[in-house]
Amino acid sequence: MKLIILRGPLASGKLTLATRLGKALGFGVLHNHLTVDVAISVYREFGEGDFFAFTDKLRKAAIEKACENNLDGLIVTICFSTATDMTVVNDWKAIVSSHGGEVIPIYLKVDPKILFDRAESKTRAGTNKIRCKNELKSVIKENHFGPIPFANTASIDTTNLDIESSFKEIESVILVSK
Repeated sequence: MKLIILRGPLASGKLTLATRLGKALGFGVLHNHLTVDVAISVYREFGEGDFFAFTDKLRKAAIEKACENNLDGLIVTICFSTATDMTVVNDWKAIVSSHGGEVIPIYLKVDPKILFDRAESKTRAGTNKIRCKNELKSVIKENHFGPIPFANTASIDTTNLDIESSFKEIESVILVSK
């Protein structure tokens, strides 16, 4: 199984691209907010107590199940923080490797000005995603978001690319890994 990890800052288009890739490749999509939304329903507040450990456990279970079910691929989106998420991503890699699969990390680089505009996009309405420029600026400033430091991490600057062009860039990375 191929585990494609789409990593990018908040509002970088991870879900949009994951959905497009999933349809084209026939892969499942495990979007970050699927697990966050589950956690929000069973905790009083976002980030309370072991909130993040709980979402990590959900993601690990889903990745393990995808491997057990012999899926061709799964696309996972994450706002990877170098300070807190390395263990989580290494766990995912171990799960996938134990089933003979491979991990393909892809970093979506986007100019901050574009991110701030996207934060207030109508497509984020009705979700638990950040929808305020100032809140997004604060979260980005407080965290150490960056590419996953694996040798095979691909970095794609999507600042000036539309969805289709970004998709083609990512698809070429995935095809090269075959």
